[in-house]
Amino acid sequence: MADKTPVILVPMGFSEQSIQALDQALVFAKAMKASILLLAINNNDIHLREIFGVKDRKEDIHDKLEAKLNSIAAEHSASSGVAIEAMLTEGVVYEEIDRVSKEKDVDLVIMGTNGKPQNLRKRFIGSNAFRTVTLVDPPVITIKGIRNISSIKTIIFPLVLDRRSKEKVGPALHYARLFGAKIKVVSVLIEEDKEKVLKAHLKQVETFIKDHGIECTSEIIKPSKQQKGIVRNTLKYAYENEGDLMIITEDSKERDFTDFFIGTDVQAMIYHSEIPVMSITPSEVKWAAMWENM
Repeated sequence: MADKTPVILVPMGFSEQSIQALDQALVFAKAMKASILLLAINNNDIHLREIFGVKDRKEDIHDKLEAKLNSIAAEHSASSGVAIEAMLTEGVVYEEIDRVSKEKDVDLVIMGTNGKPQNLRKRFIGSNAFRTVTLVDPPVITIKGIRNISSIKTIIFPLVLDRRSKEKVGPALHYARLFGAKIKVVSVLIEEDKEKVLKAHLKQVETFIKDHGIECTSEIIKPSKQQKGIVRNTLKYAYENEGDLMIITEDSKERDFTDFFIGTDVQAMIYHSEIPVMSITPSEVKWAAMWENM
């Protein structure tokens, strides 16, 4: 049986961020030798109606959405050489993304976000991005569109004192190999009495990554009293070290108080990061074998 062609799902909301997410998805598709599933969801949203110049809520915009979606798919496929399938459904945005990702056995979701919600429309879009991250099984890359990438040379790997955060190692190794990238492991020291165990934690991960043939460094950030905060310091480090992709762990099913990347921190990273953020939902078994001897 032939190997399955990887599938990248790109939700299309016809906004600037959605188009940028598709452009960035092409970078991943070429590296992964993947096809793209371009998904538009007709949820009768006022924002969609504004884009297509339809004010009457009773008027069906299905045909206009379908025509525009097919046009975008055809144009980007022709210019990139990547196979792009267009799909139009109806329903709640994040629920449809989850349903289609399962139905199509999607390997990766890449979607745009316009940053921290400030008004009703932005709050809706931001909510869709975060709810998608917490709902779907495959990794989700959220893209703000400020620092667009043509390749991935540096992966930023924030690490916390939680075994689950190590589950990012598998995906990090995978994408580092695909792009020939190096990995920078970083941790923000919040409690001084945890520094010794944190250093050991970082060294363990750095050694493991190097043993798998990937260039890697690790560093502990000791924030000043004026510059405290996991997200702020991690993003500052990412920008200073020219990071192209950040990988974080998201776990909506079970929380561990030692994991700093929970709840609002995950949201803040997604909303504020100028570089793409890949959110991984930990699996109990998928990467567990990697750590059996550690």
